[in-house]
Amino acid sequence: MIKGINRRVVEITSTDNDYFEKAVLYVKSDKGDVSTARLEEEAREYMGRLAPRNYRRQIPLALKIGAAAASAAALTLLIYLLICL
Repeated sequence: MIKGINRRVVEITSTDNDYFEKAVLYVKSDKGDVSTARLEEEAREYMGRLAPRNYRRQIPLALKIGAAAASAAALTLLIYLLICL
């Protein structure tokens, strides 16, 4: 069986990933009239949702939560010491 060979694809060659060299996205047949710039924009947005570029964003959030908990505990201890002394 011969499948349709007249398909539009978007090839992303700069994935900023250590494991993947490039990504190929096939454009839906009903979106064939969309401009190339719009397709590239949508492809980059989609790839960004799949693998965020900056994994470091998760670490500072955990550190902020830990620092907030530690400061709350220290403040609670200080208030306790002031009341009991």
